[in-house]
This record gives sequence, structure tokens and C-alpha cells, in this order.
Amino acid sequence: MYKKERAVRSLMRKTRMPVILAMLMFLIPAAVFPITLVRVGYLDIDLVVQAYLQRYLDAEISMREKYVDELYTDYNERYFELSYFERNDIQTKIARQNEVLSLLNYNKYLLSTTGELEEELILEIVERDIMAAIRKTSELEGFSLILDNTGNFIYGSEDVNLTDRVLFRLDEKLLDLQNTEPLAPLELELEVEQ
Repeated sequence: MYKKERAVRSLMRKTRMPVILAMLMFLIPAAVFPITLVRVGYLDIDLVVQAYLQRYLDAEISMREKYVDELYTDYNERYFELSYFERNDIQTKIARQNEVLSLLNYNKYLLSTTGELEEELILEIVERDIMAAIRKTSELEGFSLILDNTGNFIYGSEDVNLTDRVLFRLDEKLLDLQNTEPLAPLELELEVEQ
């Protein structure tokens, strides 16, 4: 038994040096040339744009209609209490909101019939919101690179598919939107910081 222990110790001494050398071969380059791990995800950008565009238009129209109803109610209930300037201010707000509503409803109609929008401003707002949602999803979930599956895309497993997560962030944006006073004209929406 003593010979067996001596043989094992001898073998351990002999293998210790190669193990130490192998570890140094891996540790020195890692220290000198740090390895950056990149987490890659992808999303179906066409699906995101189409889904969010429809949701955005529905939310904007609903929110503005509700706001106009509130303005009409306030105007009618307090008509005799309001000064001429206050009545004029409310009428102006209602007129501006109705202009924006007409624009939004027309673009919603065009989107449903032709798949196109006439107002580029709506597309700019939607693109800004989508990019913010992609950026936030990437930062929160640790993705370094996001790919669009409409380009040179070979394969992606569902665990790195960010389409649903980005749509979730966009739904959060729509909830936030419903808790604010709608801006008119619509150009002011682009000036609001995210």
C-alpha cells in the first residue's frame, strides 16, 4: 500500500507542472486580452412597427376623444362662470384637438385600407418610441447587439427573440401616454423627452 501512495504522489508531482502551465496559458491571455462577451438578440421589426403603429393610433385617438369630451363637459358645466377669454381658450383647445383627431383618424383609415400613412410625423413618433423601447430592453436584459430578422438573419432561438419584450415596453409607453394631457399640434409630441 505504501508503494501505491508513493506512485500516486509521484504522478501528482509530475502532472502538477503541466496543469499549472495550462492554467497560465489560459489566464495570461485573458488578463492581457480581456474577452468581451456579447449577448445577441433579434426581433421582427416589421411585426413591431405594424403592431405598435396600430396600437399607437388607437391609444392616441381614444385619449384625445376622452380629453375633448372632458373639455366639452367642463365648458358646458361652467359656461356662465367662465370669462370670455377662458371660454375662448377652451374652444381653441377643442378645435386643435379635433384637428389632430381628424388627422389621426384619417391615417388610421389609410393604414387599415392601404397599409400606408400619409403623415410622416406619426411614423417619426412611432420610430422614436420603438427605438427607445429597443434600447431600454437591451440595457435591462444585457443585450449588446440586436439584429433585425428581415436582413441577413440565419437563425435565432426564442430565448433571444426580443419582439414580445419590445412590444411590452411599447405598451408601457402607451399607458404612460394615457396619463398625460394630449399635445396639439401633433409636432409637439416629438419635442417631449422620453
